[in-house]
Amino acid sequence: MKKILYDKDSDALIIVVSDKKLEYEEEVDDLIVGFSKDNEPVWIEILDFRKRFLPEVINKIADSGVPIKLLEV
Repeated sequence: MKKILYDKDSDALIIVVSDKKLEYEEEVDDLIVGFSKDNEPVWIEILDFRKRFLPEVINKIADSGVPIKLLEV
């Protein structure tokens, strides 16, 4: 099942891309990628999402000229 989860306490966005069983994880900077036994991505965890990653995304969108409206969730 593909889904996106946000853990407010740890400020992590988790994107599940496969139902396969998690075999191992690799961390690169602020990303942790979980892989299946056959080396396919199972999920991606973005650490410090609101603090670091979200502002970068907003800045890139703003630089493109596309209007942004932020909603409180």
